[in-house]
Amino acid sequence: MRTAIITGAGDGIGRATAGRLARDGAHVIAIGRTGATLGALVDEVRREGGVARAVVADVVDPGALRAALEPVERVDVLVANAGVCGRARLDDPDADEVWGEVLDVNLTGAWNTLRAVEHRLAPGARIVLVSSGLGHRGRAGYAAYGASKHGVLGLMRALAPELAPRGITVNAVCPGWVDTRMAAADLERTARERGTTPAVERAVALAAIPTGRFVSPDEVAAAIAFLASVEAASITGHALDLSGGEF
Repeated sequence: MRTAIITGAGDGIGRATAGRLARDGAHVIAIGRTGATLGALVDEVRREGGVARAVVADVVDPGALRAALEPVERVDVLVANAGVCGRARLDDPDADEVWGEVLDVNLTGAWNTLRAVEHRLAPGARIVLVSSGLGHRGRAGYAAYGASKHGVLGLMRALAPELAPRGITVNAVCPGWVDTRMAAADLERTARERGTTPAVERAVALAAIPTGRFVSPDEVAAAIAFLASVEAASITGHALDLSGGEF
């Protein structure tokens, strides 16, 4: 049985990925900051006949992360998914705080996770980093988020050739709008700033997507599961867009 670590596993893409990899037969180690949500995920996986356990840890705390993962002897799949979507323009009073938090979680958090498991990665292991469509392009107000997700792609592209001699692949997924609570919160904030409603802002977002709908977390999880599979052994250093044609 392969061991799969997923960060940010309590909700959204992370939760869907944990469920999918468990159904595919992996022993899932679900990492997140909230024990209650992780516990609910583990219970769900076990009800479906899968194997999972929760690890409460914050990816921005490398010492705590290493200690929490100390009992893990072997890692076959690592999905670095933990992320936040803070927004601030250059002249906003809280711009520095937003920059620090977003970079700490989205980019340094991925690095901390990789460092914590590097010596436990099995030959032929699979690493999938969760970037974003904004890892390819820019959007006003999303400087910190975009920079962090561009950074995730840079990290992926550096580690792919570095780890290739060990048979380890390193890839990324770049979702566009995904139906998650984080996306809903972003739409609500935009609506407040513009004096509209979340429904109006969702319609604006949908108008830019050729397929006319948001991506589902399960669709992202399916792409991650493929990149984490034995069949994807020849794919490394690749960023896969999942945006309904938006990017």
